[in-house]
Amino acid sequence: MAEDGSAVAAANDADEDDDYDPSAFSFDERAGNATTTQSSPKPKTIGGFIVDDDEDDDEEENDEVTQRPPSQLNSTTGEQAGLGAATDAEAAVQDVPIASEPQDSAAVPSAHSARPNGHTPVPVSTSAAPAPPVSDPASTLSLPKPLTPVSDQGKQAPTPTPAAPSATATPQPPNPSPAVPAPAKTNIQIPQPSTNQRLPHDKVGQLEDRIKEDPKGDTEAWRSLIAHYREKGQLDNARKIYSRFFEVFPSAASMWVEYAQLELEYDQFRNLEQIFSLSLLQLPNVDMWTVYLDYLRRIHPLQQDTDGSKRNIITSAFDLLLENVGIDPDSGKLWREYVEFVKSGPGTIGGTGWQDLQKVDLLRKAYQKAIKLPHSELSKLWKEYDNFELSLNKATGRKYLQENSPSYMTARSAKTVLDQKIDGLDRKSLPTLPPIYGCVGDDAFAAQLDRWRDWIAWEKEDPIMFKEDDIAVYRKRIVYAYKQATMQLRFYPDLWFDAATWCFEEGIEDMITEGEAFLQKGIEANPESVLLALMKADRVESSLEAGSSDEIAIRNGEKLDPVFEGVIKPLYALHKKTVERIQKGVAQIQERYAAMTPEEEPEDANADDDDNKSDASSTVKPKTRTEKLNDELDAYRSRMAEYTDQLRNTISYMWIAKMRAFRRIQGQGQPGKAKKGLRGVFGEARPQGQLTSAVYIASAQMEWACYRDPSAARIFERGYKLFPLDEVFTLEYIKHLFANNDAVNANATFNTFLSKVKNSDKFSLEQRRAKCRPILESMHEYQSNFGDWNQIHRIEREMAELYPEESDVARFGARNALPNFDAMRLQLLISPSQALPKPTADMGGTAVTTQHPYPSIEYPRSPPEGISNNIIRLGPNGPYVASPKRALEDVSDSEAPQRKFQRGESPFKAGHHSNNSGGGGSGGAGFMTKTYVPPHQQASFPPLGPAPLPSQLHYLLSVLPSAAHYHATPFDPHKMVEFLRGVNLGRARI
Repeated sequence: MAEDGSAVAAANDADEDDDYDPSAFSFDERAGNATTTQSSPKPKTIGGFIVDDDEDDDEEENDEVTQRPPSQLNSTTGEQAGLGAATDAEAAVQDVPIASEPQDSAAVPSAHSARPNGHTPVPVSTSAAPAPPVSDPASTLSLPKPLTPVSDQGKQAPTPTPAAPSATATPQPPNPSPAVPAPAKTNIQIPQPSTNQRLPHDKVGQLEDRIKEDPKGDTEAWRSLIAHYREKGQLDNARKIYSRFFEVFPSAASMWVEYAQLELEYDQFRNLEQIFSLSLLQLPNVDMWTVYLDYLRRIHPLQQDTDGSKRNIITSAFDLLLENVGIDPDSGKLWREYVEFVKSGPGTIGGTGWQDLQKVDLLRKAYQKAIKLPHSELSKLWKEYDNFELSLNKATGRKYLQENSPSYMTARSAKTVLDQKIDGLDRKSLPTLPPIYGCVGDDAFAAQLDRWRDWIAWEKEDPIMFKEDDIAVYRKRIVYAYKQATMQLRFYPDLWFDAATWCFEEGIEDMITEGEAFLQKGIEANPESVLLALMKADRVESSLEAGSSDEIAIRNGEKLDPVFEGVIKPLYALHKKTVERIQKGVAQIQERYAAMTPEEEPEDANADDDDNKSDASSTVKPKTRTEKLNDELDAYRSRMAEYTDQLRNTISYMWIAKMRAFRRIQGQGQPGKAKKGLRGVFGEARPQGQLTSAVYIASAQMEWACYRDPSAARIFERGYKLFPLDEVFTLEYIKHLFANNDAVNANATFNTFLSKVKNSDKFSLEQRRAKCRPILESMHEYQSNFGDWNQIHRIEREMAELYPEESDVARFGARNALPNFDAMRLQLLISPSQALPKPTADMGGTAVTTQHPYPSIEYPRSPPEGISNNIIRLGPNGPYVASPKRALEDVSDSEAPQRKFQRGESPFKAGHHSNNSGGGGSGGAGFMTKTYVPPHQQASFPPLGPAPLPSQLHYLLSVLPSAAHYHATPFDPHKMVEFLRGVNLGRARI
């Protein structure tokens, strides 16, 4: 019967899709050929396994409840479930019937056939031929080779076959029946025990399940599984897990180092060489290169180097090493080893032979390279270089030191700042997925992201002065910082986008190549990233052939199509996995409740007693276990529905972007044709499902805006059947009808939508208000501008019913409001008395009029902000003003003003005091630092602080650019002091 229903739905869908012909809007030519076929009985399956029919099962099937409607197949409800099917009678026809993919039961092994004694075998990747021994590091690392595990005895590990059931395997008992049956009154469906449930001692199987469930997020499971095999001595299995791990985390440098050290410990040099070929050139990591250098020194000892060939290999390795990681902040130990290696070469420092002079030249070059870069050994190497030059020839040595001293001083200053930038930067842990904003770990991740961006921004500021002298080194340092950041923040698409954008903006061929590499690696790490996919599509579209022929359009489409498919397929896979997680979570909740002990339903012994009815109604009856289960399931599904809705919106977003791109390069197109264009992409999207109304809106709008095709109306009609309660789609549909002067159908659509939403019992009051608001406001605006009086009043009555808290004045004023002006809300100035400034009380309690709103001669401008003319201070004995000789002390209200004792008058100032009879002086009463000012008088002292600037000068200063816009090289006194401090004046000759 299920196939009959699907066939009928397909036939109905074909009838609906007859309007999609290019002439009559039929985007799917196969829809019209759908016929109803006779369905054959299918074997009964449970969880993908074929089971035998049973009479008891037939009886249970007769008692089962009717299956859920198609709109609820994806654990969602409402008009947008599945393909957006609605529960309304008009939307009963689905756009595309959703059929679950059949599972091949023969391919599913038995629960314990491949797990003898509950142990799970590990899948093995295909092996490849081993690499030859290393002779030249540059040639070895030129072409990466696939990783091939080698057994402990040095032989290539054979490809294992699936393990057969052991003869001594412990037989598993059949599933026992529940010891305690569920109570009859509890309607909890007890799920069947899972056939793939792990045994408690099956540690490997449990870890494998964790890795399968969350390969990118559960890094601890990867580490635990590798550690388990290493503890057991099962190195071949450990190598297989390492290989699988690096498929997910190819930039985990710490794990590459751990793997290389494991092979080096067991002398597995072939495996080690393959590890180097896969990691060294792709991962600029100091520790990894150190392991590589140790390996070369081990297999090429210099004690038996009679012809110098081994030293040449080590020298080439050092050159390659310093070229790749010599600019790393942690590369000081590598520079130190390089200098010591050169010192250990043949020849004597200070000798006169050609070999001695050659050694001096090599050592001088090594020192000069090392002292120009900020690293931990910078100061020590500079001191050694100073002694080295002066020990050879003081005159020549001072010349070399003077030439390299500015570079050293710059590098030393840069090291101080760089150490602050990278302080707290995590460069050792494994890459992690960025936490969702507001969840656990988001603050720590944001802090790390800020530190990485600070380092990159500091490199772009060019503090080491490479941009003018050697711009290639300047670009190399920035690219290196981006590589380090993307290695650690591998799953953060924005950082890959920033790196690629910067490389593209440089505009040279090498940087464009680097940018393409950043973009490609970012897409490989984040296949679901819309940001990186659209950036790649933009790059591809910018390089397409120019021309209007069909052949060129088809070739351009073939180049652009894989970019969009590369992100759409992972999004569908992620949606499928999310749905599986929801189903698994629901099953776990149900199993947890089913495992509980049976509960006893509360009995109402006095149900017939009228005296106890009031008491029973007043008490709240506790929830039953079934009610608690349903509440928890509803909360879980509601929480997870947010993520599934986000995925559906993202999938629809990408389909719309693909439709727009193919419309630009191929036009309208046709479904099923090589030149598919807009219509072909829309035809591809509909059968795959998980579409929102935005896809139908975008398709219809492009059909109408670009081609004035009447099929746009049919797309809207089709979408309205699928999304009858979608306010966004309904609003765009109404706008389209009004644009085509179809006011009758627009009003009918508006009335139908309003009636369905108001009468729907699956929406709360707040949801109804939110859905109706955009439709009501848009219709009110249209009817106010172009409609009649009855329609305006009808819409306002609907708005008053749904939004009673809003004022009638606001609704009435919205009728004639302009986009940027509303005369009904404006208060006109009829008399100057309406705009008088408010009086404020001064410090003495007297009312003072505030500044006049219009500056003039009678009402000058107030002084600048921060400068106050009010110098009156309050006190217990009245207001005081500060003396012009000494500032007024701050005293609390409870303290009396401090006064000095009276002293004898000076004979030299007797005449002065006799002539000074001003109102503010102290006279013969003695000297005081505070002068009393009556409340009705104004202080005659000048205002505190500087006088305000004239208005013209103030305007001039306001229009001048700030100091931040001055880009010329400023004089840095700190650097000059550092430079002078490093000058050795003791050795200077006069």
